[in-house]
Amino acid sequence: MTYPVRMRGRREQGRRFARGAGLSLIVCAFTGFVACATNNQLPRHYDDPDHMIEVFETPERDAWAKPDQVVRALMIENDSAVVADIGAGSGYFTRRIALEAPAGKVYAVDVDDKFRTYIERNRESWGTPNIEPHLAFYDDPALPEHAIDLIFMSNTYAFLRNRVPYLTKLREALAPQGRLAVINFKPDAQVPGDAAPDPSYRVPRDTALRELTEAGFVLEREETFLEHQYFLILRVGP
Repeated sequence: MTYPVRMRGRREQGRRFARGAGLSLIVCAFTGFVACATNNQLPRHYDDPDHMIEVFETPERDAWAKPDQVVRALMIENDSAVVADIGAGSGYFTRRIALEAPAGKVYAVDVDDKFRTYIERNRESWGTPNIEPHLAFYDDPALPEHAIDLIFMSNTYAFLRNRVPYLTKLREALAPQGRLAVINFKPDAQVPGDAAPDPSYRVPRDTALRELTEAGFVLEREETFLEHQYFLILRVGP
């Protein structure tokens, strides 16, 4: 695994913090970081990463998460693209994105060693050796500056700590024409199974968009084919 210079000095600290909290980043994918700013307690089901891998990988998820349609909507046209999946979890979206950029690189960004290990163990069998597991921190994705073509964050937004500063770091990681894709559960969604956090942890679309704007993003377009989630695609503002 490759760690940016600013990350190396904090690596062991981040690992201890991650093990103590027992929470995955992002999931931004499903996946998640830390509870939202109004509640520092974590959603209970992230205390068991092994269980969450089973939840993330259940075949029933495909019916409502529509991963293939999501990836098509990202419009990854450059097979050498550099992508970061924030809150990669089990790599449910990471591996599908990696197939779209076989000559590029996909950072599977997470704070939990168990998710990292799962991806390292499976990336070859998925046919995606271009996935690079990337151990990060709750307050810092530790990505190289101006180097990422697309940042993808599914079901992770609600768990970010200090969201606007974190989003600002994501903006700084994007290349000049880079984009940010945010998928997040709607507060009133009735999501099958155990994949979604309690509604009290979910962030409404308008709140997320306001925070993203504050961090320097502008909405490029919005996809509406997901029943339980909103799907925003943004670019860096002027």
